[in-house]
This record gives sequence, structure tokens and C-alpha cells, in this order.
Amino acid sequence: MVQVVVKYRVAGSDRMATYDVVVIGGGHNGLVAACYLAKAGLKVLVLERRHIVGGCVVSEELFPGYTINVYGFEHYLIHLTPIISDLELARFGLEYYSVDPVMFSPFPDGKYMLFYRDLKKTVKFIEKFSSHDAKAYEEFAGFWSEVNQLLGAASLAPPVSLSTLVSMMSGPEADEVIRSILLSVRQLLDETFETEYVKAPIALLGPAAVGVSPSTSGTGWMAGWHLGATNITRPKGGSGKLTQALATCFKSLGGTIVNNALVKTILVKDNQVKGIELEDGKRIETNIVVSNVDPKTTLLKMVGEGNLDDETRKRAKRIRVANGIAMKADFALDELPDYKCLPGKNIGPCHTAAIYIAPSVDYIEKAYSEYDSGVPPKEPALMVATHSATDSTLAPPGKHTLVLETRYTPYELSTNENWDDIKEREAQRLVDVFAEYAPNVRSAITASYVESPLDWERKVGMPRGNFLQCDMTLDQMFAFRPFIGGSGYRMPIKGLYLCGSGTHPGGGISGAPGYNAAGAVLADLGKVT
Repeated sequence: MVQVVVKYRVAGSDRMATYDVVVIGGGHNGLVAACYLAKAGLKVLVLERRHIVGGCVVSEELFPGYTINVYGFEHYLIHLTPIISDLELARFGLEYYSVDPVMFSPFPDGKYMLFYRDLKKTVKFIEKFSSHDAKAYEEFAGFWSEVNQLLGAASLAPPVSLSTLVSMMSGPEADEVIRSILLSVRQLLDETFETEYVKAPIALLGPAAVGVSPSTSGTGWMAGWHLGATNITRPKGGSGKLTQALATCFKSLGGTIVNNALVKTILVKDNQVKGIELEDGKRIETNIVVSNVDPKTTLLKMVGEGNLDDETRKRAKRIRVANGIAMKADFALDELPDYKCLPGKNIGPCHTAAIYIAPSVDYIEKAYSEYDSGVPPKEPALMVATHSATDSTLAPPGKHTLVLETRYTPYELSTNENWDDIKEREAQRLVDVFAEYAPNVRSAITASYVESPLDWERKVGMPRGNFLQCDMTLDQMFAFRPFIGGSGYRMPIKGLYLCGSGTHPGGGISGAPGYNAAGAVLADLGKVT
């Protein structure tokens, strides 16, 4: 194994260090990749632009005594991977807990929907609204569970083409999968269910979750995503406990993390990575760079168009990055929300579950239409949580936290307004929407913290405020992610790898892109994983 000299002084030391790999970005995927590379015996350096690692999986004390999950906050995808057990993250302070029911959706007519971890309990609850939908949901869940298992298995391997994926099934069922994939989620829901109590939460936790309209063709494969959410778990102490555990694990394996280190350029010569240059002018020499930064920024800005061949440059430029997806407001509360449909301020399933507010698919479509025109929706769909109801460490005794995150919110505004000027106004709009279901929330708020799509880009490098790095439409998934010829984590430049959510299998708190990228590096080095 050849080591290279890194011209970077380690904090508090005058010695020069040597590293085999430099990872750009200490988000959860970057840390996962770094841990596996360090575990394989490589000397690894992680460079993080912020004062803390974690990227979009961080928890901070934004108000005295309140721990806030600033970006991502519900975990379930990572449990489909071996990451937690492989890296023994429990030894480094990571402790998960689960909730049941897992999802709560209130409706304006005073009714509400609950999804449970157990399918039979969910089916029984649906029977309150519709015996037709109860039976249909049981069949729907069975079909999409099988599809999800196939997709889950594919997520922990180099991406394959869609045709190869479908060919893993056989017979008439494969034809039904193909048909379902090509339809829109709305078409699937309309032909399967009769009530919005079932349709709306599925649409919100499918295409809307990734900033796409439920009526978009080719979103059918997202219809079963909500089934994964029935396995929602939360780290005790906040979402950021995952990345803290990863960072501690990485350091225990001999890894080095440098904070406040913003990478400006990936140095390339003769189509081979030679190192990186920081914004402060310092240079680090290395032959292997693993970037957790989005593909377009990595290739077109950090590497530079002049270092790309014509085809790579063309394909990188046409990667689509939606005009934002969401904005998020966090609040400190004096008391829990008191829902009209399930009255009471004592802790109940409406407080412990993940909460989704969208009265109908039409409501979601209207919000998307406004968003698509560059206008913050008057009534956005909301993803809500009161994590303090299940984790008392997050707030002072008797107090609580509240998350309100939208679907959808544009990054670029067509209104000639600036996000810095309007974000507080838009946060109040979210409160007004939520207060239609829990009126006491207005008087319960004692502090707030708002981040617009522009803030997300500034603070954690989300391009256009898009936490997926690039769109998760079917033409940018599997072997198409982020583009044909660049989907296997290896970029056309030797020694350059991608490991962020812009790679297969996409966004969410899974760690799978980092896991797979580390595997690609180790395979190229001839190391058995």
C-alpha cells in the first residue's frame, strides 16, 4: 500500500501526516465511507466545512435546554443495511428506540389515520373508514413489500439497470411491476382506494417526499415507500447521535477529522486525482478523493469543466436538481399540541408517531402547482414531529419540541422576493396551517428557528436547497444515477469517487451510498471486503 504525503498540519501538531484517502464532507454518508475505509486499514482524512460533522444529520442546542434535529429526523432506511452492526455503533453511544403507531395523519373533518408496525392493525384501523380500502390496502402492502425487498437488496450493491432489476422477477408479476412503475402514484391510488384517508398519506410519503408531483408518470415505484416508514426509529438524544457515533468510531479506527475546512478544488493532472486545495490556500496531496458533495458541484466546480472529457461534462451539466423541495421550522413549546381530532395534551399516539398533514391528493397537487411556479404554497403539506414526547432528553421538563417541514417549497422565487426577507413570514404560514389541526400551538410557542432552502444551501451545501443532491425521478435512479457511465461511485477521473445522496440508491438516512462507495474504493485497491 502506497501512502502519500499530505501537506496539512494536524491541529496542535507541527508534524506532517500521511493519508491514503481524503473524504470531502462529514455528512453521514461521508462518515460511513470513511469508517469502512479506515476499518480496512487505510489512513483516512475527513474534511468538513462546518464546525461540526453530520451534514444533514445533526442535532444542536438551538434554544437553551432544547436539542433540535436541524435537518433529517426520522431513521428507518439505515436499518436495512449492516452499517450499525458492522461498525458496532452501539459501542459509541448510538441507541435507537421505536414507536407504535408509527404514523398519524389528522384530517379537517375530525377523523384521523394511524399506520402501525403491524399490517393487520393498520388494516383493522382502515376498516373504520372503508372495508373496501382495508382489503385493498392489505393486497397493496403485500405487493409493494415484495417490490421493496427487491429494491432494498439492490441498494446495497453497485447499481444495475432497471431492466436487469425487473428481470430478477418472473412471470405475470414482473409485468405488473413494470406497469406499476410506469404509472403515476395518483393513477395507482385512484384505481386501488376510495378514501383520502389512505391515499393522501401514501402520496405524501411517496413522490411528495422527494419533491415530485403525485401525477408525474413514472412515480409508481414510489407507491410502497410509506411501508418502509412503518419501521421508523429515532436515536435517543437526537438524530445527530448517529453521526456522532460514526465520528467516534472513525477516530477509534485511527481516522482524522478536520472541521472548518472548505474544499475549493480537487487537483487533477493527466486525468488522475493529485490532491485537493482548501479555500484558505492549503493543499493536501492524495491519489484518492471520495466526495460526499453533490455530483454537479464536485465535477463542474471542484474538478472543473476543463478537466472533464466532453461526454462527462455534458452528462454532468444535464443532471437535474429540483428548485428546492422543502423548508423547515423548529419550535420550543410550553405544551404539546392539542389536536381537534384526538383531544388532550397528555402524550398520545398523535404526539409519539411521525405526523403527516395533507388532507387529500388534490391538496398535495395544488401545493406542487404553486411550488412549480416559484411561489411558496399557501397551504403546504407538512411533515411534523414532536420528538420530545418520546425522548425527554430533548427538552426541559414539561416542555417540548415541534418540527414543521414542508412539501413543497421553492428555492428560486418568482415573486421577486428574497428568502432572507420572507422566511419568518413563511414559517408563520406553517404555524397557521398546523394550527387548523392543533389550535393551541400558536400560544404554546416560546422560540423558533427557521431554515429556508437558501439557508440549507449556504450552511450544508445542499444544491438549490435540495437534500437529495439531484432529483430522484426514474431517469436519475439505479444505473442512471447520477448519470450513465458514472453510476458506480467511480468517476471518469482516476481516483475520484462519489459517496453522497446523488449516487445510488439516493437520498434518505441510509448510509448506503457511503457503504457502497467504500466498497468500490476497496475493490479498486484489491482489498477484500
